[in-house]
Amino acid sequence: MAFLMEKEIAPSVAAARVVLLCGISGSGKTVYARRLGAYGFRRISSDAMAWARYGGDFTAQPWDVQKALFADVNGDIDRELDTALCAGEKVVVDSTLCKRFRRDRLRAICRSRGVEPVLVYLPASYQTLQSRLSGRCGTGPDDIIISDSQLRGFCGGFEPPALDEPAVVV
Repeated sequence: MAFLMEKEIAPSVAAARVVLLCGISGSGKTVYARRLGAYGFRRISSDAMAWARYGGDFTAQPWDVQKALFADVNGDIDRELDTALCAGEKVVVDSTLCKRFRRDRLRAICRSRGVEPVLVYLPASYQTLQSRLSGRCGTGPDDIIISDSQLRGFCGGFEPPALDEPAVVV
C-alpha cells in the first residue's frame, strides 16, 4: 500500500475531484471532510443521509437494524456521487467505507465518469476512538452515539486499505 502520511490537507487531495474517506467511527472523517469544504468540496455524508431519511430515532434501533438502514443509504450515496460528478462538482464522501467492496463500488462510479478518486485513510487506535466517541451526545448526524460493543464490532470487521489501494494516511 502506498501510504503518504499527512497532517494537513495534501496538495494532491485538495486538487482531487473526489476524495473517499475511510476510517472507523471517531477517526476524524467528518472533521477532515469539513476542512475540505474550504477547497470547494461538497460533502456527501452517510450519517447525515441516514439521519435525514430515518430521523435520529434510528440510532435507538438494534444494531442489525441500523446496519440495514445504512445499507439502504449506500444506494443514495452512489446516486448522489454520480449526480455530483455529472455536474462537475468536487466531492468528499464522508463514510466509514469499512469494506473493500464499498470502496471498489465508489471507485467504479468515479472511473465510469473519467475521475480517479483519492482514498484518504484515517487510522486511529481503539483507545483514541473510544475517547472521541465517549463525548458524543446524539444531538445530530455528526454526533451519533456509538456503544463500546458497536465500536469493538467496527474494529473487528474493518478492512483497512489493501496493498493495491493507494491511500493518503492522515
